[in-house]
Parts: sequence; structure tokens; C-alpha cells
Amino acid sequence: MMMAAGTQMNSPTIPSFATSSSMSRMSLPKSPHLHFHHSRTIQSFKSLPARRIPIRCIESPERTLRTCKNCKTQFDPALNHPRACRFHTAHFGGETKRKFESVYTGGTMNTPDSGQVLQYWHCCGSEDPFDTGCTAAPHSSYDD
Repeated sequence: MMMAAGTQMNSPTIPSFATSSSMSRMSLPKSPHLHFHHSRTIQSFKSLPARRIPIRCIESPERTLRTCKNCKTQFDPALNHPRACRFHTAHFGGETKRKFESVYTGGTMNTPDSGQVLQYWHCCGSEDPFDTGCTAAPHSSYDD
């Protein structure tokens, strides 16, 4: 930006980073307000009439979702298949480490830390409370 000798700039200046070509100063615009060119476009959207589009998850409104009594999720009966549902056949609970090992790994009575309580799925032995399930089957509705 070239300025005549003796001309003063009314806007504040901020230093710029040094570049290989020059050590110049960049000036800010006189107006503190920013000007955006897209404001007219945004305002024109306000003048458009609003349209509502119905959104449906299923083809016909007669088909309704059902709740599976095994995994407790909603499902479409038309999309049900033999491995759609994953669930556990027993409860998630706790046992002492000694009993857990004797049932699942043939442990002995002299297990270290035998008083520690382990929580696990009693059907498969998984210790993850959020495990998806050890059994796969079609969804089963309360209405069936």
C-alpha cells in the first residue's frame, strides 16, 4: 500500500509478520463493522414460503414398529430375520472369584483373591455389562 509523503492514516494499524519481500504494516478498515456480501442471500430465504415434507421410516402407515421382548429395541416385522436380535439368555450378576472359576474354568478352592466379587453374564461368562449378547435369534414381539 503506497501513501503520499505527509499523509496520515486514520485507521489503526497492526504489525504483520515479516516476509521475504517486505516488512509492511497492514491497516484495518475505518469502519469497525464487518461487511458480509451474503446478507442479501440469507434475507431472500426468509421470503420463501415454508414447505413441510412428511418423513416416514416405513413404506405404509399401516405398518407399525414393535418392541422386541429380548433386546427391548423397536423393529419392523417386515425386516425381521433369523439373526436380527442379539441378547443374553441369563442375567448379569456377581459371584465370588472362587465360584466363578470353579464353574467356568475348573478352578480349585485355593484361588487367590477368592473373596473378590466378579460381575458377569451368567449365560456366557462375559464381564462386559454392555456386551451385545451371546445369542442371535429373530426379534420376538410382546404381541406374538
